[in-house]
Amino acid sequence: MKKTGPKVELAALRRSLKKLHDHFVRSHLGPPSLQPPTTDEILDVAAYVVLVHGALENFIESLALWVVGHSVANWTKEKRTTRCTSSLLLYQAIPNDGGPIPTVFDNIRLALDLAKDRVSKTVAENNGITPVHLRNLFLPLGLNVPSDPVLTASLELLVRMRHQWAHQYRFGAAIVIRSAQDVQTTVSDCVTLVQRLSAEAAAMRP
Repeated sequence: MKKTGPKVELAALRRSLKKLHDHFVRSHLGPPSLQPPTTDEILDVAAYVVLVHGALENFIESLALWVVGHSVANWTKEKRTTRCTSSLLLYQAIPNDGGPIPTVFDNIRLALDLAKDRVSKTVAENNGITPVHLRNLFLPLGLNVPSDPVLTASLELLVRMRHQWAHQYRFGAAIVIRSAQDVQTTVSDCVTLVQRLSAEAAAMRP
């Protein structure tokens, strides 16, 4: 059976990002220069940013789905609750359809199933990795999103660069040009942020 979970997904993300780094960025790294990036470097950095953004978005969405699935399984299979379970239930009102009164176990199971459906819908409709997107995905799951200002600023910069290249400046925003060296640091900060988020998910306990 294929292993899943935060550590496995994080390792896969790191491998994917390394391939992108080696293909698009590595050749442009070297001694510091006062010269502006070349056209080739600008285009390679643009492609790198767009693909990294996509990889990070896939990772955080997969992580959210793993967390909610893990919480539901903890209850339905082990009858154990986690902080995630409690948080999901706080975000989920249990409907009263006038039917038979369920057992406590089934009452919680039903609420978790409804919450799981809601989270799955949120993930399916998610379209970004800004701090706001991350909070919308993970706060209902009982996971804190890292708030380190340096890491958050790097994430927002990556999003802004991806946005400008994906939409070809059609919104009239100022063009953000970064060298390969600069974007390497930005992506490293973003990986640190999702690594901390992944670690918190992996550390969930009853």
